[in-house]
Amino acid sequence: MSIPIGLQLYSLREAAAEDFIGVLKTVAAMGYEGVEFAGYGGLEASQLKAILADLGLTAVGSHIGFQQLDQELSQVMEYNLELGSPYLICPAPPRELIAEGIADDWRAFAERLSEIGTKVKEQGLQLGYHNHAWEFTTFDGEYALDIFFAQAGRDSVIAEIDLGWTFHAGVDPIAYMQKHKGRCPLVHVKDFKRGGPQTEVGTGDIDLAGIVAAAPEVGVQWLIIETEEYNMAPTDSVRVGLENLRAAIQG
Repeated sequence: MSIPIGLQLYSLREAAAEDFIGVLKTVAAMGYEGVEFAGYGGLEASQLKAILADLGLTAVGSHIGFQQLDQELSQVMEYNLELGSPYLICPAPPRELIAEGIADDWRAFAERLSEIGTKVKEQGLQLGYHNHAWEFTTFDGEYALDIFFAQAGRDSVIAEIDLGWTFHAGVDPIAYMQKHKGRCPLVHVKDFKRGGPQTEVGTGDIDLAGIVAAAPEVGVQWLIIETEEYNMAPTDSVRVGLENLRAAIQG
């Protein structure tokens, strides 16, 4: 069985701000199997759960800012438990926690997230961290992201590897995904021209075929398309990305 494909709804953020339910309908009609949230369109969890069920979409997870995880964790967990969304993903560290730009900042941030992740795990959910390119800054030859993941509890903080940002940082995304085998059930698939701008999935230089071949052995459960910059209308962009990723899966 092939790995299902989801969409990070931030990809359609402007349309979602205007018509959240309409975007969900569009995404389902395209053939996406699940969605990862970056906000809930002002809907109650029970309402959103019913809409997803009607559309045949799975709630893959939610991107939740660190401040909300730190200060409103009970409400966040309650909402996602009712929604049936199993993963809470921190999309980036707050700048003040890594303000000095030293390795110990990343270790301290990892410890903070591990504490939150332990509480999340106790409720039957899973916390994770999503990277960009700048986490591949090195300290004594070691990536900040590696320092972070080494310090964070493996069971309390999973790795949502963004393969596009990893590639953009000049790091082999397949090798980096394999390095975290068993720890990255979710990966983000975005595409870049080598040394250049972001582009639609399947129109850049990332090795889609290699990614989909390696993903099952790594333990990837969802391939999640996220596009933040476009060469066409955002809806067309995520449609093209889905078609190209499916083509890579089918060989």
